[in-house]
Amino acid sequence: MQMNVSSQLRGLLALVCLAAAPLPALSQRPNAKPAAPASGGYKLADEASMVGTIVSYTENSKVPPLGTHVLLETASGKVDVHLGDARVLHQAKLSLAKGMSVRLVGQSETVGQNPVFLARLVQVGTKVVAVRSNRGVLVTPGAAHGRAAANNDAAKQGGAR
Repeated sequence: MQMNVSSQLRGLLALVCLAAAPLPALSQRPNAKPAAPASGGYKLADEASMVGTIVSYTENSKVPPLGTHVLLETASGKVDVHLGDARVLHQAKLSLAKGMSVRLVGQSETVGQNPVFLARLVQVGTKVVAVRSNRGVLVTPGAAHGRAAANNDAAKQGGAR
């Protein structure tokens, strides 16, 4: 028994030492320039809200960013909106179709040469579904955050009005 515990402690100590040792790939090079800060990034403070009518709904668009897109007719014109994975909408029992009125909260980004509105919250009537986290990360289908938690977060984080 004593030897078994001793072996386990040595193994654990070896793992800790390996994890703490700097890896050559991660160490600083003497003349290396610092990496430029990432531009963009999702910020709640930059969110906007838009209301419009769905002109078209594409569940598996080949246009970047890949995933579900709606073309939304707003008071200021048509907007391409990215909604992420359609399975998140299906799990929340939210169906979208041409002619429906929706409210979206998110922010605009340029993907390639095209402006795209990255939706974080999708609202139809009183039902709100989060398709992105507060940091802009897409909600994954089946994740604990994907269904009930997304709806609760959406209700708490109503976003821009």
